[in-house]
Amino acid sequence: MFETHEKARLATPFFVFEEGVRRWAYVILTSNDEWFFVTYETVVDGVSSQQQYFIPNALFLSGLSAKDNSVKFIRRVQLVSPPSLNQKGRWMMEPIQAIHMVGERYGYELMDGQTYPSELSGQLGNTIWFSDATEDE
Repeated sequence: MFETHEKARLATPFFVFEEGVRRWAYVILTSNDEWFFVTYETVVDGVSSQQQYFIPNALFLSGLSAKDNSVKFIRRVQLVSPPSLNQKGRWMMEPIQAIHMVGERYGYELMDGQTYPSELSGQLGNTIWFSDATEDE
C-alpha cells in the first residue's frame, strides 16, 4: 500500500535507529484505500513521547493495538478515507472511535458519530478496535 524509492532515502539521519530502521523523505500511496494515521505513545520514567505511524489497514492496526500496555499504547487514530468511502468528494482525515467488523467489511465509527461506509450505519457487528479517548485529545 505504501512504497518508497531509494532516491527518497535520507542518507544521514540525525538520530541513531535500531537495527534495520531507515528514514525516508516520503512514501507513496499505491492504492485508493483507506489507511490510518496513528499516534503511538511511550512512557519511560514518567516522560511521555509520541510517534506517528502510517498503518495500511485495520488488520495491522488491530495487531499494533494488541501490544498496548501501560507504558506503550495507541493514543489516537485518525482514519484517512478516500472520497469513495466518505462520500465527501475528497480525501478526509478524521479521528475515529471504533472499528467494527460487519460481515466481511470494516465499519468505521468516527468521534463525531458518523459511520463509514454510511450503509453500515447502525450495524455495529464485532468491535475489533475501540478508543476510550475523547475527540479533544
